[in-house]
Amino acid sequence: MDVKSRNHLLLNRLALERDIKTSYVMDHMITDQVLTLQEEEKVKAQATQRDRAAMLINIILKKDNNSYISFYNALLHEGYKDLAALLHDGIPSITSYDRKDSTDGVAFCVRTILCEGGVPQRPVVFVTRPELVNEIRQKLYNLRNDPGWVTVYGMAGSGKSVLTAEALRDQSLLEECFPGGVHWISVGKQDNAGLLMKLHNLCSRLDLDFTYAQRPPLNIGEAKDRLRLLMLHKYPRSLLVLDDIWDSQTLKAFDNHCKVLITSRDRSVTDHVTGRKYEVHMESGLNDEKGLEILSLFVDMKIKDMPAQADKIVRECKGSPLVLSLIGALLRDFPNRWEYYLRQLQNKQFRRIKKSSSYDYEALDEAMSISVEMLNENFKDFYKDLSILPKDVKVPTKVFCILWDMEPEEVEDMQQEFVNKSLLFCDRNGKSFHYYLHDLQLDFLIEKNREQLQIVLRMFLGHDIDDILPVLL
Repeated sequence: MDVKSRNHLLLNRLALERDIKTSYVMDHMITDQVLTLQEEEKVKAQATQRDRAAMLINIILKKDNNSYISFYNALLHEGYKDLAALLHDGIPSITSYDRKDSTDGVAFCVRTILCEGGVPQRPVVFVTRPELVNEIRQKLYNLRNDPGWVTVYGMAGSGKSVLTAEALRDQSLLEECFPGGVHWISVGKQDNAGLLMKLHNLCSRLDLDFTYAQRPPLNIGEAKDRLRLLMLHKYPRSLLVLDDIWDSQTLKAFDNHCKVLITSRDRSVTDHVTGRKYEVHMESGLNDEKGLEILSLFVDMKIKDMPAQADKIVRECKGSPLVLSLIGALLRDFPNRWEYYLRQLQNKQFRRIKKSSSYDYEALDEAMSISVEMLNENFKDFYKDLSILPKDVKVPTKVFCILWDMEPEEVEDMQQEFVNKSLLFCDRNGKSFHYYLHDLQLDFLIEKNREQLQIVLRMFLGHDIDDILPVLL
């Protein structure tokens, strides 16, 4: 154990021995594999609570840095925030940690830092996508010496949060770029009151010794100032992760000249913040091989042993990690329903495909509806018109000019709003723009807007066919 860490234990041992109850603290340390069952029994054999605490501290003093960190985290988890604050300055630097790997291939020190920072654990069923994980890491290396923003964006259920958390499970990245740690906050859609509470909670997490916590902040501006001081003076070399950002106004509350990674469906959310910006586009689909791997892990079967419907289900899921996870979780509970869930997918019965999973949404229609609802009111009807798009065809701007009786520039400006929010995809070939929907988005729009679809088709077909055919061909 580092001398600094050991000295902090010795300096504060009287307060620790007086206040802690060892039972739950030891549970955490046993889970972290830094305390043995034999050592636990040795502590339990002591006559009084204070004697048990003294024995535990004596045992920790003979161990390594990992034990110190585990003890510190256990105090935090069990509500001993004041005692944890006494030990905070004794936490060894990341380069001092042992490089002992856990069974999942993640070093103990990395797991500890990410746990302390609130980074989500891996889902029970996890299939990595190394190209995207490495791309996120490469962008984060750009923040090594300077503040800035990394935006991971993509459509609902594409795996943004899961792969972002996975990218952070890298000891070299943390050592070189973020030795001050990682601080993860799930933001989501917030009004001003909710945003103020998020900022206050984050500042409370960071201000362990109550330097800036005389009282709760009265408004967002005051909370932003408090966060800026904390990041500048206490965590200058740490990473702030803002998960699920919906709008640029929310993001401006965190614009404090620090190192930030955000996940969002909206590519344009960083347009109004200052600093260097880097982007990672989360691809919308997994290949069939990855899809089958996810299903096999959920149902605990080898791929070759799964029924014939498995291949068809994967194709119907269109590569969506969210849909594959929902279906896999359902099949785990109801292993005889392969044909039933395949039929629901084929019939676009998205509301019947519901199941709690590692994603924030329990149904596909919920995940897609919320994105559409966040559109500007002036754009919603135009987006619904996209339900006439053919599958697997990239449609040029001119078709929408005919449909909406607009100039090309007007169409491209509006379509860019949809593209930015991951509701539409654009293929730019030179000066021309061609647009298309993910199959699941198109299926969802058709299912939701069957009546309007007929009206739009009649409008569309009311135009001279000679104007339209050359554009589509």
